[in-house]
Amino acid sequence: MRWTQRYGVVAVAILVVIALIVVLQQKQHYEEHTRQTIESLQNRIDYVSRLNDEHLQELSSIKQQNIRLIRSLNTIKSCHRRANSSSLNLNSNSTITDDTLNDNNVDSLKNGFHLPPSFSYLSHLQGKYDMLSPAFRRQTASRKYLRTNVSFIIGIPTVKRDKQSYLIETIKSLLDNLNNDDMERLLIVIFIAEPFDIEYVRTTAQQIEKLYNTYIENGLIEIISPPIEFYPDFETLKLSLNDDKQRVKWRTKQNYDFTYLMMYSAVRGKYYIQLEDDVVTKPGYIQIIEGFINKQKGQDWFMLEFSSLGNYVLRRTCLLTEKGRYNMESDSHRNSSDIKLEDQ
Repeated sequence: MRWTQRYGVVAVAILVVIALIVVLQQKQHYEEHTRQTIESLQNRIDYVSRLNDEHLQELSSIKQQNIRLIRSLNTIKSCHRRANSSSLNLNSNSTITDDTLNDNNVDSLKNGFHLPPSFSYLSHLQGKYDMLSPAFRRQTASRKYLRTNVSFIIGIPTVKRDKQSYLIETIKSLLDNLNNDDMERLLIVIFIAEPFDIEYVRTTAQQIEKLYNTYIENGLIEIISPPIEFYPDFETLKLSLNDDKQRVKWRTKQNYDFTYLMMYSAVRGKYYIQLEDDVVTKPGYIQIIEGFINKQKGQDWFMLEFSSLGNYVLRRTCLLTEKGRYNMESDSHRNSSDIKLEDQ
């Protein structure tokens, strides 16, 4: 009897323990399920929050793009109105004389340029607008030969090459295929984009001056190099497009190079065309370009392209500020100028 009672007590104890184990397991399972549910809900909340932030950023970006687009359209319309109402004769002699160039214009041509208010977002240039004058400049020493209101400005950006440079050959080709009338209504700006190597800038300028000093003194050719202060800190650029840091720096610098050259050229004439430093021109190329422009009369155009082999695009100078701002404002370290060209 006693053994039976003992076995009964043990059996009850075992059942109680088993029941407790089952209850604890169910509790743990419930807690784990609850934890997973809460974690899943939190992940969903985080995902929705990220989507919301991304959508807000996209909306903000779209809003800014719309503002830029409206601003660009207004600029283009204004430029077209001025172009259509302009009485500038492309065949006239545009070389500036003492009678047509006042002191303010001379100071402007001598001292460089100021960025317009639309560039105020460039924080690294805040308070440095007086440092935008070229770090190096070689132009005519005679006031009366400084050129503005020319028909065409040709900008040639060039950088130091690991191998042979064709800059001298390019300049020769440009000059050899000009007639006297075209020389009088043209300005060639050679932009040596090596602000961190001023010795190379001086050496290159001396080579050009040795061969073409006559054209420098009569105002046809100007040689400039930008100041270091114009450029951002290349070490802080974000990587993009799966490119390494060096490639990103190259793209950013190219956009700043082109923008500086365009801003410098914007007040000098009517049409601006940028060439690479290794081109060969055709005889009478100015007449060819001019004839193509004349065929576009009555049409609203933003740019005219003359070759599929490179960035050979003609623009009205009144649009250069807008193009330069686009280069800088549209996250310049993410796209090279060639990529941007396809967007316009």
